[in-house]
Amino acid sequence: MRAIAVLAFVGVLAADATARACSTCSCGDMTLTLMGSEKPYAGRLRVALELRHRSDAVGTAGFNQQRLEEQRLDAQVIWAPVDRVLFMVDVPALRRTVRYVNLARRDTVALGEIELRAKAFVYQDDEFVPAHLLAVIGTVKLPTAQLQRGTDGDLLPIELQPGTGSVDPGLGVAYAFFADPWSIYASVTGVYATRGNAGYRGSRSVRSTTALQYQVTPSLALRGGFDTRTDSTALEGGAVAADSGGFIGFATAEALVSPVSDWLLYAAVRVPVLNALRGAHDEGVYLAVGLAYDVF
Repeated sequence: MRAIAVLAFVGVLAADATARACSTCSCGDMTLTLMGSEKPYAGRLRVALELRHRSDAVGTAGFNQQRLEEQRLDAQVIWAPVDRVLFMVDVPALRRTVRYVNLARRDTVALGEIELRAKAFVYQDDEFVPAHLLAVIGTVKLPTAQLQRGTDGDLLPIELQPGTGSVDPGLGVAYAFFADPWSIYASVTGVYATRGNAGYRGSRSVRSTTALQYQVTPSLALRGGFDTRTDSTALEGGAVAADSGGFIGFATAEALVSPVSDWLLYAAVRVPVLNALRGAHDEGVYLAVGLAYDVF
Protein backbone atom coordinates (compact mmCIF):
# COMPACT_ATOMS: atom_id res chain seq x y z
CA MET A 1 0.00 0.00 0.00
CA ARG A 2 2.92 2.35 0.68
CA ALA A 3 4.09 1.85 -2.93
CA ILE A 4 0.62 2.78 -4.20
CA ALA A 5 0.61 5.96 -2.10
CA VAL A 6 4.04 6.97 -3.42
CA LEU A 7 2.97 6.42 -7.03
CA ALA A 8 -0.20 8.41 -6.47
CA PHE A 9 1.81 11.33 -5.06
CA VAL A 10 4.17 11.27 -8.05
CA GLY A 11 1.17 11.25 -10.37
CA VAL A 12 -0.34 14.35 -8.74
CA LEU A 13 2.96 16.20 -9.14
CA ALA A 14 3.14 15.17 -12.78
CA ALA A 15 -0.44 16.20 -13.54
CA ASP A 16 0.57 19.79 -14.38
CA ALA A 17 2.98 18.77 -17.14
CA THR A 18 2.14 20.81 -20.22
CA ALA A 19 3.37 18.60 -23.06
CA ARG A 20 1.96 15.08 -22.94
CA ALA A 21 2.40 13.35 -26.29
CA CYS A 22 2.06 9.58 -25.89
CA SER A 23 1.63 6.50 -28.02
CA THR A 24 -1.99 6.02 -26.94
CA CYS A 25 -2.85 9.23 -28.80
CA SER A 26 -2.63 7.15 -31.97
CA CYS A 27 -5.86 5.57 -30.72
CA GLY A 28 -7.38 8.95 -29.81
CA ASP A 29 -7.52 7.90 -26.16
CA MET A 30 -5.36 9.00 -23.22
CA THR A 31 -6.49 6.21 -20.86
CA LEU A 32 -3.56 4.63 -19.01
CA THR A 33 -3.57 0.85 -19.47
CA LEU A 34 -1.78 -2.08 -17.89
CA MET A 35 0.17 -4.57 -19.97
CA GLY A 36 -2.30 -6.78 -21.79
CA SER A 37 -5.31 -4.44 -21.54
CA GLU A 38 -4.18 -1.77 -24.01
CA LYS A 39 -5.81 -0.86 -27.31
CA PRO A 40 -4.00 -2.18 -30.40
CA TYR A 41 -2.65 -0.31 -33.37
CA ALA A 42 -0.29 -1.49 -36.10
CA GLY A 43 3.33 -1.33 -35.02
CA ARG A 44 2.67 -0.90 -31.32
CA LEU A 45 5.67 -2.05 -29.26
CA ARG A 46 5.64 -2.03 -25.48
CA VAL A 47 8.16 -3.41 -22.97
CA ALA A 48 7.87 -3.84 -19.21
CA LEU A 49 9.46 -5.18 -16.06
CA GLU A 50 7.22 -6.34 -13.24
CA LEU A 51 8.27 -7.48 -9.76
CA ARG A 52 5.81 -9.64 -7.81
CA HIS A 53 5.72 -11.13 -4.33
CA ARG A 54 3.38 -13.83 -3.07
CA SER A 55 3.13 -16.36 -0.26
CA ASP A 56 1.43 -19.72 0.07
CA ALA A 57 0.88 -22.20 2.92
CA VAL A 58 -0.03 -25.81 2.14
CA GLY A 59 -0.62 -28.53 4.74
CA THR A 60 -1.60 -28.68 8.40
CA ALA A 61 0.23 -26.30 10.74
CA GLY A 62 2.51 -28.16 13.15
CA PHE A 63 2.22 -31.38 11.16
CA ASN A 64 3.15 -31.22 7.45
CA GLN A 65 2.77 -27.57 6.50
CA GLN A 66 5.05 -26.03 3.88
CA ARG A 67 5.24 -22.24 3.64
CA LEU A 68 6.32 -20.77 0.30
CA GLU A 69 7.51 -17.26 -0.45
CA GLU A 70 8.15 -16.28 -4.05
CA GLN A 71 9.65 -13.19 -5.67
CA ARG A 72 9.18 -13.09 -9.42
CA LEU A 73 10.63 -10.66 -11.97
CA ASP A 74 8.86 -10.71 -15.34
CA ALA A 75 10.36 -9.24 -18.51
CA GLN A 76 7.51 -8.63 -20.94
CA VAL A 77 7.24 -7.50 -24.57
CA ILE A 78 4.02 -6.68 -26.45
CA TRP A 79 3.94 -6.17 -30.21
CA ALA A 80 1.04 -5.50 -32.58
CA PRO A 81 1.94 -6.41 -36.19
CA VAL A 82 -1.49 -5.23 -37.41
CA ASP A 83 -4.33 -3.14 -36.03
CA ARG A 84 -6.25 -5.91 -34.29
CA VAL A 85 -3.66 -8.43 -33.09
CA LEU A 86 -1.31 -8.29 -30.09
CA PHE A 87 1.47 -10.76 -29.29
CA MET A 88 3.10 -10.95 -25.87
CA VAL A 89 6.18 -12.75 -24.52
CA ASP A 90 6.69 -13.11 -20.75
CA VAL A 91 10.07 -14.33 -19.43
CA PRO A 92 10.13 -14.79 -15.62
CA ALA A 93 12.98 -15.14 -13.13
CA LEU A 94 12.04 -16.70 -9.78
CA ARG A 95 13.37 -16.80 -6.25
CA ARG A 96 11.57 -19.33 -4.05
CA THR A 97 11.94 -20.00 -0.35
CA VAL A 98 10.21 -22.97 1.30
CA ARG A 99 10.03 -23.37 5.07
CA TYR A 100 9.11 -26.78 6.46
CA VAL A 101 7.42 -27.72 9.70
CA ASN A 102 10.74 -29.01 11.12
CA LEU A 103 12.17 -25.46 10.68
CA ALA A 104 14.28 -26.49 7.68
CA ARG A 105 14.52 -23.98 4.83
CA ARG A 106 15.46 -24.31 1.17
CA ASP A 107 15.96 -21.64 -1.51
CA THR A 108 16.18 -21.69 -5.29
CA VAL A 109 16.86 -18.97 -7.86
CA ALA A 110 16.25 -19.75 -11.53
CA LEU A 111 14.65 -18.66 -14.78
CA GLY A 112 11.02 -19.73 -14.98
CA GLU A 113 8.86 -20.94 -17.84
CA ILE A 114 8.25 -18.62 -20.79
CA GLU A 115 4.64 -17.79 -21.60
CA LEU A 116 3.44 -16.74 -25.07
CA ARG A 117 0.13 -14.93 -25.54
CA ALA A 118 -1.87 -13.76 -28.54
CA LYS A 119 -4.88 -11.47 -28.47
CA ALA A 120 -7.10 -11.00 -31.54
CA PHE A 121 -9.73 -8.26 -31.44
CA VAL A 122 -12.84 -9.63 -33.11
CA TYR A 123 -15.11 -6.62 -32.53
CA GLN A 124 -14.77 -2.90 -31.97
CA ASP A 125 -17.57 -0.38 -32.41
CA ASP A 126 -15.40 2.34 -33.97
CA GLU A 127 -12.32 2.05 -36.15
CA PHE A 128 -10.54 5.09 -34.70
CA VAL A 129 -11.83 5.69 -31.13
CA PRO A 130 -13.55 2.46 -30.05
CA ALA A 131 -15.55 2.38 -26.82
CA HIS A 132 -16.24 -1.37 -26.93
CA LEU A 133 -13.55 -3.97 -27.66
CA LEU A 134 -14.00 -7.74 -27.68
CA ALA A 135 -11.02 -10.06 -28.07
CA VAL A 136 -10.11 -13.74 -28.14
CA ILE A 137 -7.02 -14.74 -26.11
CA GLY A 138 -4.70 -17.68 -26.68
CA THR A 139 -1.84 -18.59 -24.33
CA VAL A 140 0.77 -21.31 -23.98
CA LYS A 141 3.28 -21.91 -21.20
CA LEU A 142 6.45 -23.65 -22.38
CA PRO A 143 8.69 -26.07 -20.42
CA THR A 144 11.76 -23.80 -20.60
CA ALA A 145 12.78 -23.87 -16.91
CA GLN A 146 15.81 -25.97 -15.98
CA LEU A 147 15.20 -28.74 -13.44
CA GLN A 148 16.67 -27.93 -10.02
CA ARG A 149 18.65 -30.62 -8.18
CA GLY A 150 20.10 -30.85 -4.69
CA THR A 151 23.76 -31.45 -3.82
CA ASP A 152 23.07 -35.19 -3.99
CA GLY A 153 21.90 -34.86 -7.59
CA ASP A 154 18.29 -35.72 -6.82
CA LEU A 155 15.46 -33.53 -8.11
CA LEU A 156 14.23 -30.94 -5.64
CA PRO A 157 10.53 -31.10 -4.63
CA ILE A 158 8.03 -29.55 -7.04
CA GLU A 159 7.45 -26.54 -4.76
CA LEU A 160 11.10 -25.56 -5.30
CA GLN A 161 11.05 -26.05 -9.07
CA PRO A 162 10.71 -22.89 -11.21
CA GLY A 163 8.19 -24.66 -13.43
CA THR A 164 6.21 -27.83 -13.99
CA GLY A 165 7.99 -28.94 -17.16
CA SER A 166 4.71 -29.11 -19.07
CA VAL A 167 3.15 -27.45 -22.09
CA ASP A 168 0.00 -25.73 -20.80
CA PRO A 169 -2.28 -24.09 -23.40
CA GLY A 170 -5.04 -21.64 -22.56
CA LEU A 171 -7.99 -19.99 -24.28
CA GLY A 172 -10.17 -17.09 -23.23
CA VAL A 173 -12.12 -13.95 -24.08
CA ALA A 174 -11.68 -10.33 -22.97
CA TYR A 175 -13.90 -7.25 -23.07
CA ALA A 176 -12.94 -3.62 -22.60
CA PHE A 177 -15.11 -0.51 -22.41
CA PHE A 178 -13.81 3.06 -22.52
CA ALA A 179 -15.90 6.12 -21.56
CA ASP A 180 -13.45 8.76 -20.35
CA PRO A 181 -12.73 9.06 -17.43
CA TRP A 182 -14.07 5.52 -16.74
CA SER A 183 -13.02 2.22 -18.25
CA ILE A 184 -13.87 -1.42 -17.59
CA TYR A 185 -11.85 -4.53 -18.32
CA ALA A 186 -13.04 -8.14 -17.93
CA SER A 187 -11.60 -11.47 -19.04
CA VAL A 188 -12.10 -15.20 -18.55
CA THR A 189 -9.38 -17.72 -19.46
CA GLY A 190 -9.18 -21.48 -19.13
CA VAL A 191 -5.77 -23.15 -18.74
CA TYR A 192 -5.30 -26.85 -19.52
CA ALA A 193 -2.32 -28.15 -17.56
CA THR A 194 -0.59 -31.26 -18.94
CA ARG A 195 1.77 -33.74 -17.31
CA GLY A 196 5.29 -32.52 -16.72
CA ASN A 197 8.30 -33.40 -14.61
CA ALA A 198 8.29 -36.46 -12.33
CA GLY A 199 4.63 -37.27 -12.94
CA TYR A 200 3.47 -33.83 -11.79
CA ARG A 201 0.46 -32.16 -13.40
CA GLY A 202 -0.64 -28.75 -12.22
CA SER A 203 -4.24 -27.78 -11.62
CA ARG A 204 -6.38 -27.15 -14.65
CA SER A 205 -8.04 -23.83 -13.99
CA VAL A 206 -10.47 -21.13 -15.05
CA ARG A 207 -9.33 -17.61 -14.19
CA SER A 208 -11.28 -14.37 -14.36
CA THR A 209 -10.50 -10.67 -13.97
CA THR A 210 -12.95 -7.79 -13.60
CA ALA A 211 -11.65 -4.24 -13.11
CA LEU A 212 -13.11 -0.74 -13.02
CA GLN A 213 -10.70 2.14 -13.66
CA TYR A 214 -11.03 5.89 -13.09
CA GLN A 215 -8.72 8.34 -14.85
CA VAL A 216 -8.11 10.91 -12.10
CA THR A 217 -5.79 13.07 -14.25
CA PRO A 218 -3.96 12.45 -17.55
CA SER A 219 -1.06 11.20 -15.38
CA LEU A 220 -2.89 9.15 -12.75
CA ALA A 221 -5.44 6.34 -12.83
CA LEU A 222 -6.88 4.24 -10.00
CA ARG A 223 -8.23 0.78 -10.58
CA GLY A 224 -10.13 -1.72 -8.44
CA GLY A 225 -11.57 -5.11 -9.16
CA PHE A 226 -11.99 -8.77 -8.38
CA ASP A 227 -9.94 -11.75 -9.61
CA THR A 228 -10.95 -15.38 -9.29
CA ARG A 229 -9.38 -18.77 -9.91
CA THR A 230 -11.15 -22.14 -9.95
CA ASP A 231 -8.75 -25.12 -9.91
CA SER A 232 -9.06 -28.85 -10.42
CA THR A 233 -6.94 -31.12 -8.23
CA ALA A 234 -3.27 -31.45 -9.18
CA LEU A 235 -1.37 -34.71 -9.65
CA GLU A 236 1.90 -35.40 -7.85
CA GLY A 237 3.84 -38.53 -8.72
CA GLY A 238 0.80 -39.61 -10.74
CA ALA A 239 -1.48 -39.48 -7.67
CA VAL A 240 -3.97 -36.81 -6.61
CA ALA A 241 -2.17 -34.12 -4.63
CA ALA A 242 -3.64 -33.42 -1.23
CA ASP A 243 -4.67 -29.83 -0.46
CA SER A 244 -5.07 -28.86 -4.13
CA GLY A 245 -7.98 -27.56 -6.17
CA GLY A 246 -10.95 -25.38 -5.26
CA PHE A 247 -11.86 -21.71 -5.62
CA ILE A 248 -10.26 -18.46 -4.47
CA GLY A 249 -11.22 -14.83 -5.03
CA PHE A 250 -9.04 -11.73 -4.63
CA ALA A 251 -10.02 -8.09 -4.17
CA THR A 252 -7.57 -5.94 -6.14
CA ALA A 253 -6.43 -2.31 -5.97
CA GLU A 254 -4.01 -0.71 -8.43
CA ALA A 255 -2.51 2.70 -9.19
CA LEU A 256 -1.10 3.71 -12.58
CA VAL A 257 1.13 6.77 -12.96
CA SER A 258 2.69 8.27 -16.10
CA PRO A 259 5.30 10.81 -14.86
CA VAL A 260 6.53 11.49 -18.42
CA SER A 261 5.15 10.58 -21.82
CA ASP A 262 5.38 6.91 -22.87
CA TRP A 263 6.43 5.76 -19.37
CA LEU A 264 4.08 4.03 -16.95
CA LEU A 265 4.65 3.09 -13.32
CA TYR A 266 2.14 0.90 -11.53
CA ALA A 267 1.59 -0.87 -8.25
CA ALA A 268 -0.98 -3.49 -7.28
CA VAL A 269 -2.19 -5.37 -4.23
CA ARG A 270 -4.43 -8.45 -4.30
CA VAL A 271 -6.02 -9.61 -1.06
CA PRO A 272 -7.71 -13.04 -0.79
CA VAL A 273 -11.27 -12.43 0.43
CA LEU A 274 -12.99 -15.69 -0.62
CA ASN A 275 -11.09 -18.91 0.06
CA ALA A 276 -12.73 -22.21 -0.81
CA LEU A 277 -9.53 -24.06 -1.69
CA ARG A 278 -9.64 -27.75 -0.86
CA GLY A 279 -7.88 -29.07 2.23
CA ALA A 280 -5.32 -27.04 4.17
CA HIS A 281 -4.31 -24.40 1.62
CA ASP A 282 -4.04 -20.66 2.28
CA GLU A 283 -2.74 -18.06 -0.16
CA GLY A 284 -1.45 -14.74 1.11
CA VAL A 285 -1.50 -11.16 -0.13
CA TYR A 286 -0.07 -10.60 -3.59
CA LEU A 287 2.01 -7.46 -4.27
CA ALA A 288 3.35 -6.13 -7.57
CA VAL A 289 5.17 -3.08 -8.91
CA GLY A 290 6.05 -2.49 -12.53
CA LEU A 291 7.49 -0.18 -15.14
CA ALA A 292 6.32 -0.09 -18.77
CA TYR A 293 7.61 1.86 -21.75
CA ASP A 294 5.86 2.45 -25.07
CA VAL A 295 8.59 2.24 -27.71
CA PHE A 296 6.16 2.91 -30.57
